[in-house]
Amino acid sequence: KIRLVNDLLESIHFVASTEAMFIGVRAGIHPSIIYDIISNAAGSSRIFVEVVPKILSEDPLLIDFLKSLKKHASYVMDTAKAATFPLPLLAVAYQQLIHGSSGVIRDESASPLKVWEQLFGVNIVDAASQQIYDASKLADQLVMASKAAKRIGFIGLGAMGFGMASHLLKSGFSITAYDVYKPTLARFAALGGLTKDSPEEVSRDAEILIIMVANEVQAESVLYGNAGAVSGLPAGTSIILSSTVSPGFVTQLKGRLEAECREIKLVDAPVSGGVKRAADGTLTVIVSGTDEALHCTGRVLSALSEKLYLIKGGCGAASSVKMVNQLLAGVHIASAAEAMAFGARLNLRTRRVFEIIQHARGYSWMFGNRVPHMLDNDYTPLSAVDIFVKDLGIVSRESSNLRIPLHVSSVAHQLFVSGSASGWGRYDDSAVVKVYETLSGVKVEGRPPMLNKEDVLRSLPVEWPEVPMDDLVSSASHDSKKVLVVLDDDPTGTQTVHDIEVLTEWPVEALTEQFLKLPTCFFILTNS
Repeated sequence: KIRLVNDLLESIHFVASTEAMFIGVRAGIHPSIIYDIISNAAGSSRIFVEVVPKILSEDPLLIDFLKSLKKHASYVMDTAKAATFPLPLLAVAYQQLIHGSSGVIRDESASPLKVWEQLFGVNIVDAASQQIYDASKLADQLVMASKAAKRIGFIGLGAMGFGMASHLLKSGFSITAYDVYKPTLARFAALGGLTKDSPEEVSRDAEILIIMVANEVQAESVLYGNAGAVSGLPAGTSIILSSTVSPGFVTQLKGRLEAECREIKLVDAPVSGGVKRAADGTLTVIVSGTDEALHCTGRVLSALSEKLYLIKGGCGAASSVKMVNQLLAGVHIASAAEAMAFGARLNLRTRRVFEIIQHARGYSWMFGNRVPHMLDNDYTPLSAVDIFVKDLGIVSRESSNLRIPLHVSSVAHQLFVSGSASGWGRYDDSAVVKVYETLSGVKVEGRPPMLNKEDVLRSLPVEWPEVPMDDLVSSASHDSKKVLVVLDDDPTGTQTVHDIEVLTEWPVEALTEQFLKLPTCFFILTNS
């Protein structure tokens, strides 16, 4: 049964990899560049890493692999039918496997690639034979030749933006920031950053302006809306657009900025890596733009990134690569949900399924990262369902513009849309599994293994002294370096003491501030 779950994942990942490569090439990106970047990004899977080189080299073994996938996918479909369980992603992937093998059935020597090249209207083998370049090495050369810049404007202090801006601040840049949420501006000011009341004010003295907002609507608003940034930009300023937006939006924005006739330069620079890496300056940053724009911004981009890739093709090229990554990441989250829910319907222990798939061919980076959320039934948002409604929506629009059909990613998009429509839009994106749970009545949540009583007892702290007063009195002396912290779940306790501070929240910053005061004691009200 676990083999069926793995076969489901392999089939979906294979078709998604094919779709991703073809739309990336249609967008003008060299297939080897796509492969090199995605293999080390969140959109990676074992199937992608293994199979894409076979596709690009027209490996004859691809035919046998395709036949095997189709055969095993057929078994999975039959099992799901008997179990009355919906597999929308696999159903579409299975049709593509049939389509890809249709030419092989007529001619044993035929390549399935020719069928897909006809379907997608892209000759991927010819594209692979074009001159290749090293996107990472180009980026290194860019940084070496780039100009120094100190005054940075930053618009958008969300989870990612705040980390990026605060890291630049620690790296010695002068950062002036704007965000619609005033408490976030106050937090940034407490770190030593400058803040302003509008995008226009932020941009007035900026050498470089970084935009890190959620979507195209917000980007349009902060640039061209009321008190928008463009109206205040000095001539010659460079804009770094790091939001995940469509390649078409970036291209149009470049044209609008050129029409300003103020030599305002644009760098297309989507980022990937999450909140922690944003704060650490270890993001993956993909950039494209004119040579002049890149030379003006290289040092800032380097400060934000652990991996920096420069994509040829001008503005829009970097966002095309990010689009490919998001296509795969979104499909992999949705396929993980489909696979785990299917495993639950087959009465498998879902935690055991997860452990085995981690070492199997059906594994993807997103499977390893998101399935634990499903197993714990914990949908605290790290990246929300609505993010993939947006990102796969970008994929859908671009596929329409490029006239390239994307079947699996379109179904994945609709699954996220269904999740959002059901009220889970702000939940973690792994909550797309709830769509399957609702449809089928299964529960993916896996109970943790039973713990041995003796092991639990041994893991507890040493027993508190029977009469702890001596230790408490010692802590209360002015010579002691100890601080007595009282965790109290009832406000009555705080009413029995005098002249002792009470915290009603406990972020690290608040605790640090309290300890720096060197108090004898303080309370934390834990039920607030």
